[in-house]
Amino acid sequence: MRRFYLTVLLLGCLLIVSPAARADGALHVAFSETFDVNGGTGGHDDAFSGSIASSKIGYDIDGWSGTAAVYGACRCLRFGNSGNDGSCTTPAIVLIGSARTATLTFSAAGWASGTNGLTVTANEGVTLTGNTSVTLENGTWKAYSVSITATTTNSIQLTFTGRRGFLDDVRVEETVTAIGAPSLPDDFLFWPNTTETATRPVTLIPPDSTTVYYTTDGSEPSKGNGQAATLTTGVGITGTTTVKAVACYGDVVSDVVSRTYGVGPTVSGIAAFCSLADGTEARLFLSDDANARVLHAVDGEVMFLRDNTGALCIDFNPETHPLPLPRGGVGGGYSHDQHVAGWIIGRKQTTDGLPKLVATANTTTDYLALAAPVTEPATEPTVVAADENGIVDLGDHIADWVTVSGARVGEDVQVDNRFGTENYTDAYDQALIDASAIVTASNTISPVGYNGIRPVVYVIDEDRDFCPPQADIEHATVRLKRTLGKDYWNTFVVPVSLPATALEGQYRQYAEADGNTMIFSEATGIEAGRPYLVKPDADVENPVLSDVTLSAAPAGSIEDGGYAFTAIYSPTLLKTDKTVMFLKTDGRLYYPSANGTRLKGMRAYFQVPKNGDARLLLDGGETMVLTLTNGERRIAGGEVYDLQGRRIHPSPLTSHPSPLTSHLSPLTSQPSTLNSQPSTLKKGLYIVNGKKMVIR
Repeated sequence: MRRFYLTVLLLGCLLIVSPAARADGALHVAFSETFDVNGGTGGHDDAFSGSIASSKIGYDIDGWSGTAAVYGACRCLRFGNSGNDGSCTTPAIVLIGSARTATLTFSAAGWASGTNGLTVTANEGVTLTGNTSVTLENGTWKAYSVSITATTTNSIQLTFTGRRGFLDDVRVEETVTAIGAPSLPDDFLFWPNTTETATRPVTLIPPDSTTVYYTTDGSEPSKGNGQAATLTTGVGITGTTTVKAVACYGDVVSDVVSRTYGVGPTVSGIAAFCSLADGTEARLFLSDDANARVLHAVDGEVMFLRDNTGALCIDFNPETHPLPLPRGGVGGGYSHDQHVAGWIIGRKQTTDGLPKLVATANTTTDYLALAAPVTEPATEPTVVAADENGIVDLGDHIADWVTVSGARVGEDVQVDNRFGTENYTDAYDQALIDASAIVTASNTISPVGYNGIRPVVYVIDEDRDFCPPQADIEHATVRLKRTLGKDYWNTFVVPVSLPATALEGQYRQYAEADGNTMIFSEATGIEAGRPYLVKPDADVENPVLSDVTLSAAPAGSIEDGGYAFTAIYSPTLLKTDKTVMFLKTDGRLYYPSANGTRLKGMRAYFQVPKNGDARLLLDGGETMVLTLTNGERRIAGGEVYDLQGRRIHPSPLTSHPSPLTSHLSPLTSQPSTLNSQPSTLKKGLYIVNGKKMVIR
């Protein structure tokens, strides 16, 4: 069964000049007003003086206007009085002939004594010649004639103005030798939808007094061939159809006008639509499994979409094609991350490299369904990175929402120019940033603060130099390129203050030194620029800190008793003079290698007396020991046992226990002197102060 696509053709049969099919003329009465509905006195009852014709005026044809000082008389009207001119204007009179020439005739007479006159004028674009200004004789009816030429329009209006006179039998006639062809709508496309036949609104208004005949089978229309189009007739077409039409008045026939209408193309997926030639009108179909999502939207104006084939801007063009908001939108509108399915019609257009679906007269959102995501993952920007020359390849990301990761403001020039990051140089000069935006060929569109994602994110990278802001930045978003392991203590510093809930876990801060022991106490949060020991409850990888204040202050150092805990934001080459130690994930302190050790950023190191021992003591008795001196494995004072229970190193006792013994492990049966001489141990597994320790 052949599918039937119906459209209602708009036959706006406006006349255009075209040669007549016949030279013989046909008389067309374009206007005739007799005023016979008036039953007042004066005029045709031979009363031409005195107080007459004071009744309300009536017209055979509706639409007269400007009827000042005009009165109803006997089967005519009286205009003006002893002190004022009267005036009245006809309705629009349409000429159907291509020549747009006609003749106006009217009758007029004067009343009462004195000189009485009447003037006829017309609307702009119409020229009048002949009896356009006449002197009326009291008590005498005379006929007058005016030639009409409509130079720029086929619609005319005539205004009669005068004092102390009568008017009757206003008539406009034209001799039609040629008529314009009917004006069919421009070629258009129509589409079937899933539930009903495609249609178009009906606007079929043939010119006055003409009949339009049309065909849809390719044959030539005429009075004897085709169907007559009236005010209520639409044209049903099936598939691609050529409609031919002709206008007739009497024996005068216009030229034939022809238009072809067809079923528009349908493409599936954004990539297929973007591949169309500019100017192509098509229907974009988005299947549910295409996973199309809203990247950015301004209600009633534009909407950026991405599906699994590409990205596209839908330009609703609200000035010319205002549309209702789509059904199913959150809050009645468009929303970031909404899932999109269905279809929408529009014209493919490329602007600054940006592929667009631009709204046309066929565009509607009735069949475009939007719904908030339920099980799908959230839509995120596509991440791209600049190369070592600061060049970012965005050619495959036009119309897409992207994040350029780790760009250096002021150095990655292309990123500055495309993403407008030069506007951030006051606060972000030389900083590492993530810049997020919708990409065009030469610029970007930044939905500032959209969906909680800022267009510029400050980046602190453990492997790259850190450039602090010139002043504190409030309400910043900061991304850390740093991993914090849950199974060991991490040295950690950031230029941001955070509550303990920001990174769930344990926090320790350097409190004081007792001999060679650096004592760390519990901390309830993180202060910007201050170094900490952190052990999170779960591994933390590249966290993003939202709505924070980024401090311009440098990283700090905490000192006591000749020992210091020193923070660094940028990667740093540590000294090799035995005054610096760093903590590894095995819980040991190490000197840098002879060639120097590069400590990554957002960490801290320990400054100690040259060649001196050091150990860290944390609240709760956890002790991190070991100093490597001249390649020996040594341990500070304490009871040392092997796995067979034999004491390897007895701990000298003092008469007074150290005040620090309360911090030691509860497994230690006797307090140990912290200042005793270290003991050299071979490789192996030992029990030191009740704790297992591996010496490698």
